[in-house]
Amino acid sequence: MAATHDLGLVARRLRSGETQAALRLCRFDDVDEGVIDRELANEADYCWMGLYAPDGTLAAVHRGMRWHRHLLLKGVFVDDGFRGSGAGLGAAFAIRDWARSVGFDGILVWVERDKRESQLATRLRVRPDGPLIHRYLVPLPSAGAAAHPGAGVGRPAAGVLTVPLTGRGAALRELLGIEQDGSGGTRLGWILDRSRLVLGGNPCRSITELEILVAATAEAVGLTGAMSLEIPFEAADIHAALSLAGIGAKRLSRVPVRLGLLPFGDQVAEGSVQQGLLQRAPKAVGR
Repeated sequence: MAATHDLGLVARRLRSGETQAALRLCRFDDVDEGVIDRELANEADYCWMGLYAPDGTLAAVHRGMRWHRHLLLKGVFVDDGFRGSGAGLGAAFAIRDWARSVGFDGILVWVERDKRESQLATRLRVRPDGPLIHRYLVPLPSAGAAAHPGAGVGRPAAGVLTVPLTGRGAALRELLGIEQDGSGGTRLGWILDRSRLVLGGNPCRSITELEILVAATAEAVGLTGAMSLEIPFEAADIHAALSLAGIGAKRLSRVPVRLGLLPFGDQVAEGSVQQGLLQRAPKAVGR
C-alpha cells in the first residue's frame, strides 16, 4: 500500500460526536462508548489523534492522556484497509507533534520488550528509563458499589495527590519528576485510564502500607468513580508479587516494562509534520 503522504491522510484530533468512528477501530475490551464519550469531551486531559482519508474515513487513531506535565500514549489503532500503509506510525508522529505544540514537557510510553509497541517507541525516539516494572491492577474495596467512570464527565480526570509516606525505602520512586514539598508525604501524579486510576509511583516500603496508599486516593476515586488502582512495583520484588496475588491484584503484562520518555526540545524530530509526512490539518483549539 502507498505511503501515508501519497494517500493524502490528514491529522486532527477527534471531536465530541465522533465516538462511533473511534469505537470501530478501538480494540481494548474495556473501552466502550461511554469511555470514549467521556475522553472526547474532556479535551484538557485526553487526546484522540486521528488520521483521516480524503473521503472522511478514519484510517488510524492514537490515544493519549495527560499524566502531570507529560502525555502518556496508550494505544494506536488502524483500520484494516490501511494496515501496512504507515498510518499507525503517522498517527503516533501526529500526536507527538500535537503534544509538543500545546506545551507538554514530553511524551511517555510503557515499553515492553519485543512487542510491536517497542518498535514504535524506537521510531518516536522514546528512551526507556529506570527500573523494570510490573504494573498491578488492585481492586478497590468499594468497587462493587462504585459508579462507572462515565459519571465523571465534565470533571477533571488527572491530578496530583499526596500519600502520607516519605518515600524513603519506597517500593518504587516517584516516576514523573513531580516536585516534593517536604511535608513528609509523597506527591504522585494520577490519571483515569478507563476504570482504573494510574499512579505515578509507589512510596510503600512494604505491602503492609498499601492500605495507606489506597486511602490517599479516596478523593480522586470519588471524583472519577475509578474501580481499581494501577500501582507500579519493581519487577524484582518477588515478595510483593506473591502478596499482591493473595489480595486478587492482576499483573498487567507477562514481562516487565520500562517507562520510556521523549523530552521535547527544539529539534525537528523524525516523521514530524514539518518533514512533510502528513498534511497539516487546521489546529484544534484547546488541550
